[in-house]
Amino acid sequence: MLSEEHMTNALRSLAVELDTLAASDMGEPMRIDNPPAIPDFRLGPLLGRGGMGAVYRAEQVSLVREVAVKLVIAAQSGDFPEEARTVAQLHHPNIIQVYAAGRVDNLCWFAMELAQGESANNHTFESEEEVVRFGICVAEALSYAHRCGIIHRDVKPSNIFLCSDGSAKLGDFGLACLASKTAFDGGGTKNYMAPELLTGGEATAASDQYALGVTLRELVSRATHDMTPTPDFDAILSKATAPDPSNRYDDIGAMIADLRRLLAHEPVAANPPSALRRFRLFARRNPLAASGITAAALLLAAFVAALAVGYVKTSRALEATHQEAARAAQSLAATMTNFERGEADPRDTELRRAQEVAEALAARFPEDETIKESVEAIRKARERRAALPKRPRRINGYR
Repeated sequence: MLSEEHMTNALRSLAVELDTLAASDMGEPMRIDNPPAIPDFRLGPLLGRGGMGAVYRAEQVSLVREVAVKLVIAAQSGDFPEEARTVAQLHHPNIIQVYAAGRVDNLCWFAMELAQGESANNHTFESEEEVVRFGICVAEALSYAHRCGIIHRDVKPSNIFLCSDGSAKLGDFGLACLASKTAFDGGGTKNYMAPELLTGGEATAASDQYALGVTLRELVSRATHDMTPTPDFDAILSKATAPDPSNRYDDIGAMIADLRRLLAHEPVAANPPSALRRFRLFARRNPLAASGITAAALLLAAFVAALAVGYVKTSRALEATHQEAARAAQSLAATMTNFERGEADPRDTELRRAQEVAEALAARFPEDETIKESVEAIRKARERRAALPKRPRRINGYR
């Protein structure tokens, strides 16, 4: 029996073949040779044409501004008046604004912001970080649209534009539908469709998430130097494109949170790290603090081990060890108490362990005031940590 992943790949390959056959049998779809006159808009040159219609550069006469006008065959427009009104109400910096919509003859039309810059389909990204930042912009747009009850249904590189300031704008809501009316009607670009859509299911926020995951994987694979995603980015994309919608992120917001963690070198929820890897990520964020922890912890560990195996045999060696232990305890106390307060892990655990080690040294050298002071400094540091406002509750160690 084929696995779910193999079935998904087979469906996707079949969809590509069907698209190719349709193109060869039907020629260029939705060709509109004589576009009708649209009140208040003067159509200019053709900008592009696709399965849903054609897009023209145009002038809005009353406001003397350039816009883009998309013409769509009415038979494919669904519940157009309601959808058009809802889409026109979307106002977000990462969404191409729809200004007006209507019907002329057998066509529906959308007048929208004329996107500046190039589409993601024509852009070569320089780094994974650039792709991640781009993905956050698009995800923010989708999150907003979903909160407004709109499913985009056609997320792909050619529908996303890069702005001169490095941000991105999601456009072409021609296939968008209200979340309460999500029956799949066969529209869209099958290479980016979730498995549930390929088998006749409903368009949902989860299917938009899937399309975004496919888009980002494609863009990073086409980036400079034939880049492959890092393990954490790959884990995020794999979760977003899981064949079963229930295994994807709960919503786009959760995906955004993971993308932001990736940029900040923090553990991502899609790829729970080991304790060692958590420390490595912590070290990338706080190299000086991490070096202090490592040096002090290794030094203390060496002295504790030496004492445990009876390495100290003479009074002179005992005195030398005593002095070095005092300096090590003092160094660790200073390192622990000087950490910035915004970080949660692994500081609480390290403070507790530091106190345990320092108390063990104090028991071994009860007369040493330096070690006593170190124990007290670490104890106070833990009390200050406990007094700080609680951070949001974490699940499995993550926000």
